[in-house]
Amino acid sequence: MAELASALRDGTITSQSLTQECLQRITAHDGHCKSFLAVYPQEALAAAARADEELRAGHDRGPLHGIPVALKDLVDIEGKPTTAGSPLLAGNTARQDAAIVRRIAEAGGIVVGKTHLVQFALGAWGTNPHMGTPRNPCGRPDAVLAPGGSSSGSAVAVAAHLVPWAVGSDTGGSVRVPAAFCGIVGFKPTIDALPRTGVYALSKTLDSLGLLVSSVDDARLCFEALAGAPAATAASGRRLGVLEPAELAALEPALARSLADLLRRLERAGWTLVPFRFPAPLAEFKEPTNAIMITEGAWVNARFLDDPDAPIDPAVRPRLVAARATPAMEYLQAQATAAQWQQHFAAEMDRLDLAALAMPVTAMAAPRLQDIDHGMAPVHFTRPINLLALCGIALPAGQDDEDRPIGLQLVGRAGADHALLRVAQAAVADLGAPL
Repeated sequence: MAELASALRDGTITSQSLTQECLQRITAHDGHCKSFLAVYPQEALAAAARADEELRAGHDRGPLHGIPVALKDLVDIEGKPTTAGSPLLAGNTARQDAAIVRRIAEAGGIVVGKTHLVQFALGAWGTNPHMGTPRNPCGRPDAVLAPGGSSSGSAVAVAAHLVPWAVGSDTGGSVRVPAAFCGIVGFKPTIDALPRTGVYALSKTLDSLGLLVSSVDDARLCFEALAGAPAATAASGRRLGVLEPAELAALEPALARSLADLLRRLERAGWTLVPFRFPAPLAEFKEPTNAIMITEGAWVNARFLDDPDAPIDPAVRPRLVAARATPAMEYLQAQATAAQWQQHFAAEMDRLDLAALAMPVTAMAAPRLQDIDHGMAPVHFTRPINLLALCGIALPAGQDDEDRPIGLQLVGRAGADHALLRVAQAAVADLGAPL
């Protein structure tokens, strides 16, 4: 994206030509990829023309000026429907732009369309039987892989080179899982580092807006353009926390080998690896996370749940219906547990003087669509990051023997988004290919 920004300023390309190229690629390839729910060519080209006029007049809005972006269809655009991946919301026309859309416009970004997602953003595999399931562009031609969710369309749009970047959301892994499955970078900032006003919620406690991009450099460029530059640029250190072997026992062999190899390479490059324990075993994060996430999601979508014929994904409906029976005491206890664990985590990071944690994104590479088990979710390693209100970034870390992408996750403290991005840049520089 820095190269695109430079080309826009030296006149090699224009925003109109770049936007037209993205629209042409969407027309040519999205019938196969199925990443976009709606495309806005007239609005995008008009915005691109204005971006070009501003640059010619010397009004430079920053590195996103004139660069196309796609939005997960949870984000309001004035006059456009926000479906949250559900036909039940087809008439839910936004009265005004979401705060993040206003920030993108202020930064000169060009919104080209809305992307598919799991219904109500509740699911990590990326499937949607009513609105459409995007097609993961990775893997072998004879195996259609799960795209990961819930930000499935945003990840596929970037992985298929339809747009340079996209906005997603992450409540338990919904940016990082599709990024890992599709072989790209997915950055989940701290909650509210990017504003959520005008975004259809799943969980007010756990939701974060996030970024799907092709590189850590792009993640940093986009985040700083939307959230502001860091107050300081001091080094973040070179001490990484790593999970103990018992927490990694469920990893597929290829992922276990990849993670071990990456950690060895980081150690040889001068990083210090320090054993780290979360406030509880990772499996114990499931119960309080669900007590918060699913209960809040059931409250948001309660008006749809009494109609047995309503078009709700059969993998989504039972979870929301069951959550309506969650006792208030259980919900409040989950909130109290989260607060306690957040304090414990911060104290342990301070005690060990860690710059970040290095851990898997998922325990498996993307399965084939027909092999998905909707009774489970690939969020064992991502869910705790949301409950602890942290930031995390998924990095592509090569492929397994079946050409399926493997993801590595770096995790930072709450509010340490800029520091985490610097750590990720340093780690990628030291690792080199395939990151």
